[in-house]
Amino acid sequence: MILSRTSIEVLSDLIENRLAIMSIGDQDDLREKIVLTRALSELRLKEGGDMPAGVLSQFADIPRRGRRRKVGSAETI
Repeated sequence: MILSRTSIEVLSDLIENRLAIMSIGDQDDLREKIVLTRALSELRLKEGGDMPAGVLSQFADIPRRGRRRKVGSAETI
């Protein structure tokens, strides 16, 4: 699906407004903020701008949900 420049700008504005009014109260709010920040950076990339430096590095230390998959326990058929 191709988005027009106007659509990208509107979506970016909506995400920025949501991030501005957001208050972090628990882990779910933090996850939502991370998802919105990533979506905003993707929209800016599609708009033709470069990704700001350090956008991905700020998410590197956030733990993932759940346990890591055990590689040795996978059965081969």
